[in-house]
Amino acid sequence: MSKVRSIILLLVGVSILFLMVHLAGAADVADVLRKADVSFFALALLCEGLAILLWAFRWRILLSPFKSVSLRNTAKGILIGVFFNNITPVARAGGEPFRAYYMEKKEGVPLEDAFATVTIDRILDSVPFMVIITASLAYFVILLDISLRITIILCVALFLNLMLLSVVLYFSFNLKAAKKLMFSILRFVAHFSNRLEKYESRIEAAVEQYHEAVRTLSSQGGDLMKSLSISFGFWLLMILRNYMIVLALGYKINFMVIMVIQAMSILVGIVPFLPGGLGSIDGIMVFLFMSFKFPAAAAVTVSLLDRFVSFWMMMGVGAVVVFVERQYLK
Repeated sequence: MSKVRSIILLLVGVSILFLMVHLAGAADVADVLRKADVSFFALALLCEGLAILLWAFRWRILLSPFKSVSLRNTAKGILIGVFFNNITPVARAGGEPFRAYYMEKKEGVPLEDAFATVTIDRILDSVPFMVIITASLAYFVILLDISLRITIILCVALFLNLMLLSVVLYFSFNLKAAKKLMFSILRFVAHFSNRLEKYESRIEAAVEQYHEAVRTLSSQGGDLMKSLSISFGFWLLMILRNYMIVLALGYKINFMVIMVIQAMSILVGIVPFLPGGLGSIDGIMVFLFMSFKFPAAAAVTVSLLDRFVSFWMMMGVGAVVVFVERQYLK
């Protein structure tokens, strides 16, 4: 049933893309696409590849207190996670358990420790996000006369990210609260299945090991600072990817605008509705580009090309890795 649901939601997302192209004018979109500069598009592909490599390197650093693992396998784990993120409507987190599980089976890292590194990995991504949103808000409010609508969007984005980060940190460092949350979930699920009772002690032990792993990671000040620096580099490459695509289409735009649009698209992808934010991320990108006076056809084309690189291409590469490494994902 879950497979059918995922397929249906993917089709909904694709339908939204076709609707956007139709409303913008398919001929106009095709005309913008024909004029694209291939060299800039190649640079966008390079930015995406380097970003994945940086991400894998950061995860390798976070895994190092538990076990020394190869960069190749952390890169594979990242791509496996990206693939499952893109086919599951679970707030851009559907693939995180898969990459933790893969690291356990492939490299022998205990699942709870691997999952703790995944959690810290996501937390480290949130810090540059907040810096970008704060800097963008200050820039546009102080230096430019932007609409109240964009200001409200930026403030909401910053608030939601702070709330999400606070919740994750609270349950990651508060063992009592984490256990209470897990057993509340268990009691709820127990209404539908009586087979979970035998797993209670194992789940409690897993929560304790996860909590201990988070404490171990939080004590690695040097590794955390290196990982945080890499996070800023990762975000810069994400923004540059989008900027290169805009340049490929022959348009010029304030780099701070690209920062806002990239950050907002990431935030929309957190909402658990469509797999990988397909359709929703594309729609918000088009809306924001048009808010900054982009023609509709150009806004749709930028969105399509950027998502081709970050969604479709990455999902394809991830699918290949999942197939090759399928013995570790059974």
